[in-house]
Amino acid sequence: MLDFSKINKKNWLYEILFRYLQFVHNFVYYRQYRVKGKENFPKNEGFLIIGNHQNSLNDALGILFIDPKYHPIYIARADIFKKPLLGKLMRFIRIMPAFRQRDGKEELDKNNIVFNEAMRIMSEGDCVAIFPEATHMDGRYLGQFKKGFARIAFGAAEQSDFKINLKIVPVTNNYSDYFRFQTKLLITVGKPFEFSELYDLYKENPEKARYQLTQKARAAVEELMVNLDDVPNYPQLETICTAYRDKYITDHKLKLRQIESEAEADIAAANVLRSLRDNNPEQYNTLVDKAREYGSLLKELKLRDWIFGFKPSFFCFLLKAVLWVVLIPLWIVCAFLNFVPYYSGFLITNKVKDKLMGPSIHFGLGMLVTMPLWNLIVSVTAGIVSHSWLVAIASLVLLPFTMIVYSRSKGSLKKLINRIRRSNFVTKKDRRYMRAAELRTQIIAEMDALFN
Repeated sequence: MLDFSKINKKNWLYEILFRYLQFVHNFVYYRQYRVKGKENFPKNEGFLIIGNHQNSLNDALGILFIDPKYHPIYIARADIFKKPLLGKLMRFIRIMPAFRQRDGKEELDKNNIVFNEAMRIMSEGDCVAIFPEATHMDGRYLGQFKKGFARIAFGAAEQSDFKINLKIVPVTNNYSDYFRFQTKLLITVGKPFEFSELYDLYKENPEKARYQLTQKARAAVEELMVNLDDVPNYPQLETICTAYRDKYITDHKLKLRQIESEAEADIAAANVLRSLRDNNPEQYNTLVDKAREYGSLLKELKLRDWIFGFKPSFFCFLLKAVLWVVLIPLWIVCAFLNFVPYYSGFLITNKVKDKLMGPSIHFGLGMLVTMPLWNLIVSVTAGIVSHSWLVAIASLVLLPFTMIVYSRSKGSLKKLINRIRRSNFVTKKDRRYMRAAELRTQIIAEMDALFN
């Protein structure tokens, strides 16, 4: 087994990688990366971070860049450590393995070594991060917590003879979209909590104490996140949240198009929907059925929900159409410059069954490996052709921004196409479009009634 005794020690190579990752993650990969509540991180003491898990590697990166002062040590599933070279890479980027039953009973004892290292790390004033669900969910809902993090927490307390009150910090993520580039991510840091009230129970019945801690921790995480936990009807719940979001934001005088406002609206909608499901199942099912029909019509019409709340302006439409025609050459150049890094991840994701591994592969392969190598090749080529190293350096600096231009222009083109399709449906008085608009109005009205 790898030696993790120095995993939390300073490493200049890791610091360089951290700064590069931070720039790419916060400014290139995401359009908005926001952190809410980072002041809740405990000062001058070690602590344990627990978070919901929806997007594989991207969840860990979201936590990693909350505050440059904190470089969490992660605990992840052990199967990614099976290949020696990959295992060393995981250790370099500060990840330790957690062994599960599926890894073999003989491997489970190695968890004690990892857990002891985690306790040491926190006793030295650093933080450890773990996703208690032990696997990523395929949507915005919370799975059941495993007891591994509770073993670490109680183990750290036991190691100090129960004299320390270890703090656990709940952290959640909220993505505007899992799969597209240049989308939005909100990380919310909750208030830290202690569990010293469970120490006496732990001394008598460790399993029961661990169970109670997992329930307490799960409740703390759930409070901070969008939890659409009716999994069979999950797509319909997302449809309802999306349709109602702007209405909630406007009514509560929040800022439109900001991920913080969108998350607040979706959390409120998820909570009221859960209450409706528990208290009035019949009304809940009727609302879900309307969302199902509405979502089906959106797919059939190839429209996005936002188009129904959009106030059309012929002048604005004409201006954007003209701009698109004028700027096509620029878009083609940006597409050519970024084709390789932008699409390289698809070579792997098309063969991976777990679709939520896709964003991590695109970030890891496209942003961290292919993009810097490709940009270096393009920059050197530009310098050689122009006989100027200034051109090469300028190219190297500007190329990441051409990636942003290319991605956003793709989104702009899709919106333009949606507007054209919408105009066509309105002109023809398409019954499917009219029905979709009617259903959306009903969904918003019913949600309004639930809030009032």
